[in-house]
Amino acid sequence: MVFKSKDHLKASVQDFSVRFARREYRVLESSSKLWKVVCKYDAETGCNWMLRAIYKSKMGLFKITRYVGPHTCLMNESSVGHRNLGKSMIATYLLGMVRQDPTYDIKSVQQNVKDRFGFEISYHKAWQALKVAREEVYRTRENSV
Repeated sequence: MVFKSKDHLKASVQDFSVRFARREYRVLESSSKLWKVVCKYDAETGCNWMLRAIYKSKMGLFKITRYVGPHTCLMNESSVGHRNLGKSMIATYLLGMVRQDPTYDIKSVQQNVKDRFGFEISYHKAWQALKVAREEVYRTRENSV
């Protein structure tokens, strides 16, 4: 698979990790031309899941050059938290809702994240994500006036 930027690569891996694999990863190497992630539990469980992508300058794209999968570790049955489900990912998901309803509240954020991703998030993380989403929506509006 190829991606137009490192940010698009990271967002895709994050989305897959949270919604489908339901497992966490950690970054092993990261530079402007390389991104390598492994299972968060590789040392504890011997899980060999790994993804490596490099920037192909001739193509101007990031390309996955090595993938070892699927995860061999046991899936965490807990629905509380996911290390890779961060405020930026949640904020991106919330943008449309915040545009439609400026009074969108934190409890709604928590419920929608649970419905969409299957994980409960703290009040604090919901508040942070909502703040980021509102800043994105309203900064855009202010700049266009």
